[in-house]
Amino acid sequence: MMRNLAMILGVLAMVVGSLYGWTSSQRGRPNFITSHANTAFAAASKAQTPAEAANRTESGAEADQIIRYVVKKHTVVGGESFSLITGIYWDDIFLWPELYVRNTMKNSDPDLIYPDEIIDIYNRLGQGDEYTEVETSIILDAYIKVYDRYKSLGSRKDRSAWTLLWCAAKYSRDFLEIYADRIAPYDMEMAKRYIAEEGYLD
Repeated sequence: MMRNLAMILGVLAMVVGSLYGWTSSQRGRPNFITSHANTAFAAASKAQTPAEAANRTESGAEADQIIRYVVKKHTVVGGESFSLITGIYWDDIFLWPELYVRNTMKNSDPDLIYPDEIIDIYNRLGQGDEYTEVETSIILDAYIKVYDRYKSLGSRKDRSAWTLLWCAAKYSRDFLEIYADRIAPYDMEMAKRYIAEEGYLD
């Protein structure tokens, strides 16, 4: 019972924090530029300028890629997290693993960032809550990479890993099955328990 309460309070804290940051930043908020979605994920991490992306897309070059480029550099302030930052710039706190894997941070713990660190903000995947199959694959791949990072930090990050797996199912209810060979059995059991008790995130 206490575990469930702690989990719910943790998610609520993320949501409230993200909403606070989002409402306080509306005036200076950049325009969102969605990705150019096609059919492959091979070079999804390649960053380009908007002009380069437009030229390559118009010419038909890299027609099998999603073009990503940096639209802003964000300087971290005290109390911020990746989920808060993605809530501000991408309108979705649960996309944070995708932003995390695109940045090199001082601390190896995905839950910790330091004031004055610089985070590259990329053009957002998807349109609202709609994602292509390729975009979904990129998001799920980011989730499993962050899961691997949590596992490398030991049992102290187990709860973060379980919550992460539960959140990943928001983007594909087949997530646990897709990555079954990379998820530890007990973590799989706990993630399924979270889903059974709390349902899928909307």
